[in-house]
Amino acid sequence: MIACGGAELINVEDFGIHEGISEVIFTTISPDGIPNAAPMGLHRKGGRLFARIYNSKTLENIMSKPVAAANIVDDPVLFVQSALSDAEPERFEYVEDFPVLKDAMGWILFECKCKKGETISVVELSPVKGKITTRKLKPVNRGFNAVIEASIYATRYVVFREQKYLEHIEYYNSIVKKCGGAREKKAMELLYELVGLKND
Repeated sequence: MIACGGAELINVEDFGIHEGISEVIFTTISPDGIPNAAPMGLHRKGGRLFARIYNSKTLENIMSKPVAAANIVDDPVLFVQSALSDAEPERFEYVEDFPVLKDAMGWILFECKCKKGETISVVELSPVKGKITTRKLKPVNRGFNAVIEASIYATRYVVFREQKYLEHIEYYNSIVKKCGGAREKKAMELLYELVGLKND
């Protein structure tokens, strides 16, 4: 278990955050103290860390309290739940009155600086605290990756109801059926249920 405090002490690579986009679950808190969890692409480009966030509860919370935690998670069901519904209160624990996910393998708390856009805002992230709770080894599983991709398209399908997003979901579902384990298959069943689709 590694705990760090102060931006200069945090090496985000210790948390598996490398160049490119890492899929994490952002936790934020509303002015009323209600925690929120949502999947997010955490961008790392050179020395810069940022997220591109659509108008959403996550963005509203960050605008109100400019703090977010990136939770590193390997549970496909949790990704689907946080993408398409509200995470149950018991999923959270609190660090200095800020919500993080109990089941996260680690988390990084960021100070946020938001550049507001019309539909997408860029949020610059500065790490202030972090904790690694487990270092278990997990090989790449195509089924898990497919659940993440399907979740992204599912959030778009819910908003736009366009056939192209449904086709992407069905494609990734076929990979989950072929390569996923029980947890990945359960995640896809939940995704279909939350989106209101039939999973044949």
